[in-house]
Amino acid sequence: MFRRTMHSLLLQTYALLFTLVAMMLRLLAPLNRRLAAQLNARSGVAQLAPSLALDRARFRHCVVFFCSSAGEFEQAKPLIARLTTSGLVFVHVIFFSQSGLAFAQARNETVSCCLSPLTDTASAWGWLFSALRPTITCVVRHELWPGFLTAARRFGQLYLIDASCSQGERHGAQKRRLRSYLLRMFHGIYTVNPSDSAYFRSTYGIAAERLSCVGDSKYDRVLERAKERTSQIAEYRALLALWSPKPGVKRLVLGSAYAEEVSLLLAARTLRQDGDPLWQIVIAPHHLSSEFLGDIERSCQKQGLSTVRMSAIQQGLTPGPQGAMVVLIDSMGILSEVYGTATAALIGGALHHQVHNVLEPACHGLALAFGPAYKNSQEAIHLVDLGLATVVATAADLATWWRQLDHQSQAMTQNVQSAVVGLAGASDRIMTTWRAHLGS
Repeated sequence: MFRRTMHSLLLQTYALLFTLVAMMLRLLAPLNRRLAAQLNARSGVAQLAPSLALDRARFRHCVVFFCSSAGEFEQAKPLIARLTTSGLVFVHVIFFSQSGLAFAQARNETVSCCLSPLTDTASAWGWLFSALRPTITCVVRHELWPGFLTAARRFGQLYLIDASCSQGERHGAQKRRLRSYLLRMFHGIYTVNPSDSAYFRSTYGIAAERLSCVGDSKYDRVLERAKERTSQIAEYRALLALWSPKPGVKRLVLGSAYAEEVSLLLAARTLRQDGDPLWQIVIAPHHLSSEFLGDIERSCQKQGLSTVRMSAIQQGLTPGPQGAMVVLIDSMGILSEVYGTATAALIGGALHHQVHNVLEPACHGLALAFGPAYKNSQEAIHLVDLGLATVVATAADLATWWRQLDHQSQAMTQNVQSAVVGLAGASDRIMTTWRAHLGS
């Protein structure tokens, strides 16, 4: 009784403070265009609830996903696909970030979705959950909001998926206590690997029976996306082939590129070019800006490398007799498919900070290389440990790896793909538990 009373008092205090902060933000919004856009995009529960109630009423069950942004939404998609197959489950996605909702809308996603309202009180969320009446509410990795979790738990089963210990994660005693309090609201927590389960037990005191080690749904998503996009991959392969310097050349993609990787790649090419087979290079900058694209083009010109932008190819620009040695990706959202056209990939970020997505090229069986700062990525660690990815720190390192690719065997491609496939299956393991609640 005492704990319940204290819980209620703390939530009321938190709700009051949150309401005051929201009022202050609204007062400041006219002075900040970005803040105003964020606030204006978020409907109140009174506006959201009626239409959601009508949509929800046509289905036997409802599952709600709370996603920070686009990345978490992609991780939820394998589960969303499995849930909607039967036609008995209404799925609704709540985004914390406006960019996440924009991502879903830009890709014409059919799943019901909205931005989280500008509030985190249990009473306000209660209105929304009364409309949705979810059988299951699922938080993807993050977003541990007290009001949301309290309301969600009252309406159905509450789960956290893809839970893991972030690289270098450190919390003071107060933060650990708060996080422990929030994590204990979940009926079940699905961790990525056994060390994560041990971490949640030892650090936050989560009971072993609430923890299930099932893997990470992002592995399912990257494999399923590759299968879904075979026609797009074939389209990009044909477009790039039109601009190849000569028929049958191999293709190297520099993905999520920073200036450091561009400089390294061009230096390595100088080291390896004499007498070596010709390669076409595709560069996809991590940050798209006209300034950076111009810098890359000028750097290539200094080496005598012809360049073309992907947008120009897609608009039907006619290639010259020599094609282009370097293709610049100057639009978002196509890198995963471009990887499917290549033989090898150098992944950006790890020369100065941390490696970016290695799963997308790995699922296509590409030979992989990246810089030394890759320990932020469990899959990068996994591939290096298996000898299926190479760490490069200098142009000489990269040139040596690149020369070896001239004779890469089909077995290596199959081994890289198999390493990713071996990590898949989390979504099916989660669904095994959820079917008990959904009656299917």
